[in-house]
Amino acid sequence: MPRNHDTDPATLTLRRRSPMAEGEKRGGAEAHLIVLVGHAMGRRYLLGDEMVLGRGPQSPIEILDDGVSRRHCRIMRTELGTYKVEDLGSRNGTYVNGVRITDTTLQFGDKIAVGSQTILLFASRDRFEDQRIQAQKLQALGQLAGGIAHDFNNLLGVVLANITHLLSLDRLEEGVTRKSLAEVETAARRAVDLTNQLLAFARSSRRQHKATDASTMIGDATRLLRATLHRSITLVTEAPPGLTLIGDPSQLLQVLMNLCINAGDAMPEGGTLTISAKRQAIYEEKEGAPLLAPGQYVLIEVSDTGVGMDPETRSRIFEPFFTTKPRGKGTGLGLATASVIVRDHGGHIEVDSERGRGTTFRVYLPAAQVKPVVRPRITQDHYSPVRGTVLLADDEELVRYATRRVLEHAGVEVLAAEDGAKAVELYQANREKVDLVILDLDMPGLNGEQAFKRLVELDPDIKVIISSGYVLRERETQLRKAGVYGFLNKPYDSMTLMTTIAKALRERRAGS
Repeated sequence: MPRNHDTDPATLTLRRRSPMAEGEKRGGAEAHLIVLVGHAMGRRYLLGDEMVLGRGPQSPIEILDDGVSRRHCRIMRTELGTYKVEDLGSRNGTYVNGVRITDTTLQFGDKIAVGSQTILLFASRDRFEDQRIQAQKLQALGQLAGGIAHDFNNLLGVVLANITHLLSLDRLEEGVTRKSLAEVETAARRAVDLTNQLLAFARSSRRQHKATDASTMIGDATRLLRATLHRSITLVTEAPPGLTLIGDPSQLLQVLMNLCINAGDAMPEGGTLTISAKRQAIYEEKEGAPLLAPGQYVLIEVSDTGVGMDPETRSRIFEPFFTTKPRGKGTGLGLATASVIVRDHGGHIEVDSERGRGTTFRVYLPAAQVKPVVRPRITQDHYSPVRGTVLLADDEELVRYATRRVLEHAGVEVLAAEDGAKAVELYQANREKVDLVILDLDMPGLNGEQAFKRLVELDPDIKVIISSGYVLRERETQLRKAGVYGFLNKPYDSMTLMTTIAKALRERRAGS
């Protein structure tokens, strides 16, 4: 006859030593169920006060197992902060650590078996450890994204360089052809935006930290949002001037826009979107944010009156590629990207939401102690045609052809090489006429960095631009210290290419 788990003396002794209640009291641990065996293996469920496990879609924890009853068992939080599981008269029973039970208190580490092929683990999840694991996952994803983005950016660079070049031709008449090319350009730039979201996981090298006024940033976002959000959504801002934070303005604007666009999507029938900012002092470890150091912060809140989120969705909202939107409507990268950017700025992001009661995102960013730099007026960069010779090295044939076509159309002579070794060879043969070298960083054989070192040995004054879709900050810093003139980020269009090249050639001529 099977024993009831509650009457097992060994279990009772173990229960008295259980750290669960203390962990709950500290706020550092949360109770979860993890699917060890069965459908959706590896899935994690955050436990609330009471959750029913069953086969039907009406169950908060749905188990696709024919041996599971529609309402199989219930897991509840007790007044002491512990959890207990109760069988709901299932036909095949509920087992805890191999023993069939009617109801019993759970310990972290207990295994719950239901149906014919499903085993779940009752586990704690420490928030500090959770953040560390999430950081490791994002780092691994970033390394993968960097490699993928390099290939994507090469292809997108070819498309953009050719399209923008064709659109700049005076002899291209208005009509279907020009309209079609413009549509291709729009699609390519959207692809670039998606690639840049992937790169946000891996590339912190492009951050330019400076004092930034929060109200100015919110004003920029507001202007963009008024053209984006549906008219049924009321936009409210509460951001006094003088709230200065430290960060990269473009990346922080991306965070704000991602949060606001998600808020808009959560209000399909209309509602109110509120963006506010205030100064917030953190004097001790903040609950749920053990990595946030004490100090002065600017707290930005984005609140909506939308549909809200259930506990499971809320617990996964910052996971890469997790989305509740229909297929084709979302990538699942927006909030994950926002989380990475905020973390890399030394900040913290959290969410407060309930189903049917809206959502509030809170972003903590380090406050500055200095006045923000006044943003310069943006002007068109008109450059005069500059003649010269450029040595271009890239292992992608299409990239070489597209870049060469744009440069030669502008009157620049181009020597092309398919790898670093060929680039060094061409420079040795044409040293007197080459004014500038463009090296792709990730070429097979002799890569861009190795070729650069060889070229510097031949000519310490050589002017070299590194071209790449993905450069880690540390590597970029090392290359600049070694004498690299600048970086050309893939994918680039013809205007970006020519502006960069013209500036370098003008400086070359001025210095000679």
